[in-house]
Amino acid sequence: MLDLYSVKSQVNEMVAHRVNGPGDMETRLALALKELHRWGTQTVAGGGESWQELAKRVANSGNGWLLPTILESLTQSIAPPAVPPQLSVAATDGSQIFPDRHEISPCYLINIGHVLLHYGTGERPLLASNPRLFYKEADLFQTYGDRRVAVNRDIVGIRRGLLELTDLRMLAAASHDDGHETVALSDGSLIAWDLEGRPGGFRQAYLNEMVASLDDLKQRGIPLIGYISRPGSKEVINALRVGMGVPNAAPGPASNFDSCAQIEGVSDALLMKRLLLKAGDRSCVFASTSPILQDYGDHGVCFYYLNVGTEVVRIEIPKWVADDGARLELVHAAIWDQVGKGDGYPVSLAEAHERAIVRGRDREAFFSCLKHSLVKGGLRVSLSRKGKSKLQPRV
Repeated sequence: MLDLYSVKSQVNEMVAHRVNGPGDMETRLALALKELHRWGTQTVAGGGESWQELAKRVANSGNGWLLPTILESLTQSIAPPAVPPQLSVAATDGSQIFPDRHEISPCYLINIGHVLLHYGTGERPLLASNPRLFYKEADLFQTYGDRRVAVNRDIVGIRRGLLELTDLRMLAAASHDDGHETVALSDGSLIAWDLEGRPGGFRQAYLNEMVASLDDLKQRGIPLIGYISRPGSKEVINALRVGMGVPNAAPGPASNFDSCAQIEGVSDALLMKRLLLKAGDRSCVFASTSPILQDYGDHGVCFYYLNVGTEVVRIEIPKWVADDGARLELVHAAIWDQVGKGDGYPVSLAEAHERAIVRGRDREAFFSCLKHSLVKGGLRVSLSRKGKSKLQPRV
């Protein structure tokens, strides 16, 4: 039970912090925008401050920050192209019932929502879900070298992400093979951040399946899109900080570091919201330099920021899509159209979420079904003492 009286003073401190913070953040944001415009020009004759010069500094900085590869002028604001008269959008999202050793049987479930929307063809949409139950020894335990450990929530989350991608590939490929121009839309990043620090065998097995899906989408020419709402990334801000006086990894004059710290705390989304004046406009394209991408083979990941009206989101795409002007425009048009149809969020992702989500009553029904089936099969059914105590509090 939560003691709200004890929490109240901390809530008051949080409110005071947020009330007093905007003034300082506005100053930092204004300076960041000034820096963006300073480096956003085309090449200046004889060198000087240009986006190409900043790109060189960033590439040679070696300071350990996560930095983007700058590919074009920083201050571009590109309006959305017209959406094609016929377009199919495939989307997936996932949810799960986590493993719980205190329940009646060790297992977990991953549910993937499938959505395929056809525009301009008159065809009915596909709205479905694909649940998978994991109960075998190999599903429940992971071997790391000579250690054997139970699968935890993090591992289940990673497996869910892989299933979302592999199911999305199959869904989009089937649409493409039926003759539809198709884009594949995923909720979240295309960069497998969760794999960093994972044991080599587990990491490589995941990456092998992931790269196989990326290979198939590339071969068919189906643009893959990662849609990130409320992004907290700061790669562009870090690039501007490099331009303010941190040229390399060796500590320089304190004033340089003090200078670049003046825009610390500003996110890329805040900066781009100030830059992108019109809803539907996108920023220039950047390439990610996340270390995990070294294991992606030919599949680099690029990104840009898009003002969808209600917020600025981050859009991630494979580099081969970013390098293809027609497909780059198709992604921009498709996302903007989907957001318009979904009242500020892509309608295909919203529908996929509805098909995937496992609510409390679904969880209860699942365990009731599980109990009934185990009893019918003549197997023993029992909760742990802890599981029973959760259902029957004593005080």
